[in-house]
Amino acid sequence: MNPSSRHQGVWDFPVGTVVRVSHGLYDHVALLGDREVMGERGVLAFSADAGGFVEQPFSALAGGRTVRVDGYPGKLPPAVVLRRARAMQGRSYSWANFNCEHFVRQAHGLPSESPQLRRWAFLGSVVGLLTLVAGA
Repeated sequence: MNPSSRHQGVWDFPVGTVVRVSHGLYDHVALLGDREVMGERGVLAFSADAGGFVEQPFSALAGGRTVRVDGYPGKLPPAVVLRRARAMQGRSYSWANFNCEHFVRQAHGLPSESPQLRRWAFLGSVVGLLTLVAGA
């Protein structure tokens, strides 16, 4: 998705749509916003770099990477999703307790969880178990 062109689709998705950017070992997710930020569609994100909530231009989220659309996971109206997301301003980022996945899910009224964190924990358990078995 091209961040600077309305003709490339970034404005074609509903407000509150979840978008995803791969950072190699992990993905960063955010919500498409309802405002322009610095001449681009804004995104509402919750990031370690910002220390929590940030409303930023689409290109800042993308960082030159491909942005994938995850869809609209909840049933709440878009205005409610954005209100819930913006209400999280001032909350601190925590990789383990409240990261970008917790943020988008909570904004959509879904259980606050991080599927990636759960996968990493599972993988760590498997590696630990294999290490234990190999040492026996």
